[in-house]
Amino acid sequence: MSTVLTQAHFEQLERDSYIIVHNFLPELQRAEMATAIRRILPPWSEVEDKTKTSDDTYFPYEEQCLNRAILNPEGIRFAQKWLGTEKIHYRPGLALVRYPGFKGYSGKPHIDNGNNSLLPPSKSDRYHSQINFWFYLEDVEEDQAPTYLLKTSDGQDMSRAEKFVAPGGSVAIFTNYNWHSAGDYLSDHGQRYVWKFAYGRAEHFWEGVLHYTSVGRNPHFCQFIGSLTAKEREFFRFPPAGHPYYTRQTLEALAEQYPGWNKDEYKVPGWG
Repeated sequence: MSTVLTQAHFEQLERDSYIIVHNFLPELQRAEMATAIRRILPPWSEVEDKTKTSDDTYFPYEEQCLNRAILNPEGIRFAQKWLGTEKIHYRPGLALVRYPGFKGYSGKPHIDNGNNSLLPPSKSDRYHSQINFWFYLEDVEEDQAPTYLLKTSDGQDMSRAEKFVAPGGSVAIFTNYNWHSAGDYLSDHGQRYVWKFAYGRAEHFWEGVLHYTSVGRNPHFCQFIGSLTAKEREFFRFPPAGHPYYTRQTLEALAEQYPGWNKDEYKVPGWG
């Protein structure tokens, strides 16, 4: 079970625009995800091109444990509380790796709202800000390009930034209005993995750095969606059970496109 996110965490996020929670993921899940991410983004010791300083891959992942981990119950509960609604949608993130030689932006902090929303930041309404979850799946030391995060009260003063140096399984949770920066990779060995995503209010169609309506036939996406419950699919933009879209014909087509889709979860008037 993941670490419980408390009211104290909520108040810290409200005050500082970010929180860091060490060892958030249970160890068995962390280890499974770390092994999975190494299969799709190789560790430095296996990289043939030593001029490469970073790499990434996007949702949906071929490793299903990474897709499934998006539905972390504690993360969802916290995001729903922060955004003031149970109706939230997954905002696609990615898995990335930094290698020795990577140069970050530690002297130039930025916020993510500009490339994640058509609307400028609202200082009075947090519901118009998405909430980000960045996971370190392996231990990260100070010389391994940790992310720099700034409290709201510190503005853009990078001398006051906190480095996301943490054991594997830790998470940084921050808003789209948080000032932060990538750090430099100063060590000559190892790598730094991040697996990340965000949640936003379902009705906020003006938000999101990436969308995934183009992947309906992607085999990794089909496998993932087919494995979910009707309620879980709502986080990924699928209409809720009872929606008029669902008919005998469309449910048959959905079951064909997404193997494992349970038609019995969707009530259609007139069915026995």
